Amino acid sequence: MEYFHIQQDHRVSGHPKFANPSILTHIESHQHVYCESVKQQSTLGDVTLPFIDHPVFIISKELKSLFSEYQEGAGFFPFFTKGIDGKGVPYYVFRPLILDCLSKEAALSSGKRDVKKLLLDRDKIGSHKVFQVGGILARYLIVDLEILEIMLYSGVQPFVFSPALLSAREEV
Repeated sequence: MEYFHIQQDHRVSGHPKFANPSILTHIESHQHVYCESVKQQSTLGDVTLPFIDHPVFIISKELKSLFSEYQEGAGFFPFFTKGIDGKGVPYYVFRPLILDCLSKEAALSSGKRDVKKLLLDRDKIGSHKVFQVGGILARYLIVDLEILEIMLYSGVQPFVFSPALLSAREEV
């Protein structure tokens, strides 16, 4: 099985702006959260961002449907952006399942803040398809090939992805 690290495409600007970003850390206690939004601009024209990775994972309604269908144990907390036109666009704060799935051969930076070389252990991943890498402070959202293909074929954009390697022991 192949896995991929997905990230926000930072070439697109205009993600939702929160008056108080700290509200996202306690979003479970709120019924509705609103934020201001501006039109996203890219070479593709106006787009709705499907995936925002700072300061928490924020996903579109389409990605919420996909991730919830393929992965149990994740949390989704709704909020709405409010654009200039006054219409709300639904988003979800996504709390993925966190797996301690780094291989022993993974190269960590000092203080386990980040990885220099991301190597995953297939045995620790099991049958999970969408998850966050645990054991480090940095946030890596990983999806398997099936999820990535669905995202690409259904036109989810813009996001970027890179292969997440399995340790040599698992690739044999």
